[in-house]
Amino acid sequence: MFRKIIVGCIFIFFAYSSAYSQEYSNVIGIRAGLPTGLTYKRFFDENSAIEGILGTRWRGVSMSLLYEYHKETNLYPGLRWYFGGGAALGFYDNQSPWVVGDDYKAIFGVEVVVGIDYNFAEVPINLSFDWTPLYNIIGYTDFDLLQFAISVRYMF
Repeated sequence: MFRKIIVGCIFIFFAYSSAYSQEYSNVIGIRAGLPTGLTYKRFFDENSAIEGILGTRWRGVSMSLLYEYHKETNLYPGLRWYFGGGAALGFYDNQSPWVVGDDYKAIFGVEVVVGIDYNFAEVPINLSFDWTPLYNIIGYTDFDLLQFAISVRYMF
């Protein structure tokens, strides 16, 4: 009896999530790369979204807010590419290459994003790979061209 209930619940979950994943407006998940952390994306329509990234690296914390435009690749259903830009704010200690001196230092910069993502039709999961080059304009002024990451997100 208990096994039938569990199997029934799993079936209902996958049936609901499969149907629901076709129309979603939010994704939330983890980001592995530079920076490593959490990501949340909110879609306004099928092509435009805003993404917030809270990450950590170099013994510091960074926050990004990006506006993104998504476009179908026409190569495979569910595969899209995107691009956009926004702002980044970070706080780092003296172990970071962003800081020259003994104290914590705040940086602020502009960030660009270029990526590709895939939405699974069977489960409410989104995978993405992106490049987010950054130019710091306040604090330590420099380019950071090595920000690549893979994100795994839940769609709802």
